[in-house]
Amino acid sequence: MKKKLLALAVAAALPMVSQAATADVTIYGKIHTSIDYVDPDGGDSIYDVTSRASRLGFKGSEDLGDGLKLIWKIETQVNIADGAKESQSYWQGRNAYIGLAGGWGTFLYGRHDTPMKMSTGKLDIFADEMADYNATAGLVDIRANDAIAYVTPNFGGLTLVGAVVPDADYDGDGDFGGAYSVAAMYSNGGLFVAAAYEQLDDLLGGVDANHWRIGAGYDMGAFHIGAVYADQGDLTGSDNYTVNGSWKFGNNKLKGMWGRVDPDNGDKMDAWAIGLDHNFSKRTKMYVQYADSEAGLQSTNPSGDQSGFSFGMVHKF
Repeated sequence: MKKKLLALAVAAALPMVSQAATADVTIYGKIHTSIDYVDPDGGDSIYDVTSRASRLGFKGSEDLGDGLKLIWKIETQVNIADGAKESQSYWQGRNAYIGLAGGWGTFLYGRHDTPMKMSTGKLDIFADEMADYNATAGLVDIRANDAIAYVTPNFGGLTLVGAVVPDADYDGDGDFGGAYSVAAMYSNGGLFVAAAYEQLDDLLGGVDANHWRIGAGYDMGAFHIGAVYADQGDLTGSDNYTVNGSWKFGNNKLKGMWGRVDPDNGDKMDAWAIGLDHNFSKRTKMYVQYADSEAGLQSTNPSGDQSGFSFGMVHKF
């Protein structure tokens, strides 16, 4: 009886396996969690286990012929440390879109990082960690709802990206391109250079402002250096800088950064961090780092002088 039930279960599963195999669907994700100690200036010390942009995603494509293919992605952030809090959902939307790709480039629409965010993402060597440049250096990155984007083919190392965000607030203006973002990225050998401009029209908490940034990086074998400068205009009323470098040796990487938030009105706020990564494999790493920021750290309320240690593990699948 048990053998018959098993045979029926296998037979029922075969059509689903066949459909999944022909649909070209990839399941992927990342688990990234750290144990943090944060010492605020003038406050109580904090210990915390932090889920750092852990995620689960599905993506795929379909060949439509004549060099054209349909592409899609659904990715969500998973808070594996705290679960659901009053102010935070267990699941949070990340990039999710549908589009077309061919020799002419890529067109997509849905929810996606703006070209500004894309332009210098590879220059944040502490991305999603305690010393992430969004927290320590105050750089503002946006993942936009209702985004309509186009990415050019690679022209000898140069890629151009543009996106518009239609006015979906139904405020009567009917503004299609009031919020837009454009970026240019050039990569050749070990050199990487990027520039981006973004116009916000009620896109980020009702803010109507513009900002721009430039970035550059260079890889010299085991060594990397990089820097980003952002003029954030009316968005934050500040100029923001970050400089970083790293050195690979064996399965390890030693890395450091310095950043500054320079308000139009107010005192400059500096930040620095040093960290060591150890790669057990291409998919699994462990790291330790120390960070000090006068603008705050990501794992707590990002305001005021704070310093901290972070021990983290990352596994990609």
